[in-house]
Amino acid sequence: MSATSKARVLELIDSCCQNAKSGQLKSFSFVIGAANGTTKEIKRTSIQKQCEFLEKLRQQKIRSGKISILSMDAGVTNFAFSKIQLSNNNPLPKMLDWQKLNLEEKFLQNLKKLSLNPAETSQLVFDLTEYLFESDPIPDMFTIERQRARTMSSRHILEPILKVNILEQILFSNLENKMRYANNTQNASELRYMVRSSDPHRMTSYWCIPKEETSTSSKKSKSNKHSKDSRIKLVKEIISSSILNDASKRFTKSVEFSDIWGNRIRSALTKKKSFKLCDILEIQDGSGVKKDDDLADSFLHSLSWIEWIKNYESIAELLNSTSLSKVQCQEVFEFCESKIHDLENLQNAYKSN
Repeated sequence: MSATSKARVLELIDSCCQNAKSGQLKSFSFVIGAANGTTKEIKRTSIQKQCEFLEKLRQQKIRSGKISILSMDAGVTNFAFSKIQLSNNNPLPKMLDWQKLNLEEKFLQNLKKLSLNPAETSQLVFDLTEYLFESDPIPDMFTIERQRARTMSSRHILEPILKVNILEQILFSNLENKMRYANNTQNASELRYMVRSSDPHRMTSYWCIPKEETSTSSKKSKSNKHSKDSRIKLVKEIISSSILNDASKRFTKSVEFSDIWGNRIRSALTKKKSFKLCDILEIQDGSGVKKDDDLADSFLHSLSWIEWIKNYESIAELLNSTSLSKVQCQEVFEFCESKIHDLENLQNAYKSN
């Protein structure tokens, strides 16, 4: 597709949104992972910005025949990432890698704990960056879950929170600078990927039914725990339904796994009725605390971006013409509503299991 054609797709999307109702824009934003603004103009701007980014990914997928996304949930002692690939010849994404690391134990040789020493942090994140490039293929996009400066009810930001925020910032910088350096160095292999800060709220809202906001901290805490438990349960349902051919399950297969991952999942499912995601990864000592929320979040961040790309591709296909008609716009918004309905059914299915 030429640059003119690419620009035309974005123009048609913007034209489609110009006369749309606020609710239609909200649905459009939701299915492509765009921020939902407070006014129609802000919604349109957010949609256009996200579409410009997704168009770059779509073009990369057209050129290569596939695209892979590596998503990270940052943590010093509980760092998790997953890599998922989407191919032109297969509607289902495929899990390529899924890991959980204790960065201190893996990369700090003589130190037990990471301090707020710039030299230590720089070396650790450099080693982590190199580690992320060890397995093929090199991802077309890296995403890092955006961190919040949480105080944990303290008057000050606690040191572990500072460490994670610093880790996120330096890792993002390292990934971008690695590409800049390689592409500006003579005789070096060209690197071509994108780095994105991934909004955890947007990911959670896409997969989990939003809970009503409450005014008390205790209720908020319960709501947060419910959301965390829901995400873990959803990931378990997605992977088990993708492996087991159980007609009684209301889930449909949504992800493919390589043989090694398929065998690990089957093994975990047969050993325990209530398995943990850590069981699938066969995590040993030294890989962080055996808790599942980091693994679930890294998986869902990857899968969210895959879903947003697929939804954007479908919208671009509906608008594949030289001019825009009201019928096409209606089809786009009907597609968005249909996707939301499918997600609601998915959410109801895992809640009932």
